[in-house]
Amino acid sequence: MKENHVTIDEWDWYIDDPTRLEPWFRIREDAEEKFLLYRDGALAVFKTADTAGRNYFVHHEVPDSLAKQVKALFGSRAKDLFTAATLLNDHGIPSVQYPGWGKSGTESMIISQDLPDAVTALEYWFNAVPHNHVLRLEFLSKLSGLIGLFYTSSLALRDFSLRNILVRNNGSEMLVVDLCNVEEREGVLTREEKLILLRPFAEMRGELSADDATVAILDSGLAADSQEASELWDEVVDAMEEYIQNELWPAVEENILTAHSTLYCRLIPQEDSILHVRNTIWHKECPIPDDSNSYAEELPSDEAQRLWLNGIKAELTRDHLQKVPVSWEHFEDERKDIIRFEVETVAELDE
Repeated sequence: MKENHVTIDEWDWYIDDPTRLEPWFRIREDAEEKFLLYRDGALAVFKTADTAGRNYFVHHEVPDSLAKQVKALFGSRAKDLFTAATLLNDHGIPSVQYPGWGKSGTESMIISQDLPDAVTALEYWFNAVPHNHVLRLEFLSKLSGLIGLFYTSSLALRDFSLRNILVRNNGSEMLVVDLCNVEEREGVLTREEKLILLRPFAEMRGELSADDATVAILDSGLAADSQEASELWDEVVDAMEEYIQNELWPAVEENILTAHSTLYCRLIPQEDSILHVRNTIWHKECPIPDDSNSYAEELPSDEAQRLWLNGIKAELTRDHLQKVPVSWEHFEDERKDIIRFEVETVAELDE
């Protein structure tokens, strides 16, 4: 793809068609505020369109610490995404397109193709597949094939998730998205690099049986036989659980306790309280729960906080809870907090 270098408002853009930036880039602050999809620390993602009616997602990164600012002077997530997507295309791996990226000082942006008829593989697995055996088998087959492409191309990843894969709503196609770090190896991938490629399977543990996982891994070509596939499955599940305990959960817990929205719940400020509302397991916002779909209990603040954190963590570790919290309202005064639980789980507990 031919890149054009254009400078606008002290931003350097490297883009195939500069008209993709019109008119939203000159009003980017207003566009970001109005069409923000989510914000996670230094990264904000919003949706926009150009004068030709082409729709994009814009990833805008503003480093929020001195260390990140220093790092951003020598590189950027936007450039890494663009470079990785180019490498994937060179190896014939289906990927979302990134028409261009830009940088100004430590800030960076990248625009990505909008696929309105696609959802993340995480959502597809938990929302579309569970009650359709045929779709389930097709999904696992396509995922095995996609992972196999990375392996046969000797492409190593630093991280990989079901969130890095988009699936057409009809299940016909899979594309990778938001892979910042992709490196081409001269020889075969190491055992550790294989395990990273297999992480999407580990995210389905609980719904994906060991037998089905073994078959899927064998189909991907990462294992020579069923025994090795079974061993890889055990290793990747153990590695996933260790990652959650030692790296993921401490960061998620800190964000929740410091009143930040996460992939797992959103915060809604009230007049004299903060309402935490749980997201779906595929990270989409749920409606605010009420008496029609949940049951409320008043609890001391420390007890409510413990139950809420345990509920979020159980989703990550795939542990079963008798009472699943769906919201937590924390009051700033001396009143007790309010935890709401799923009606179904309360009913089962009563039985």
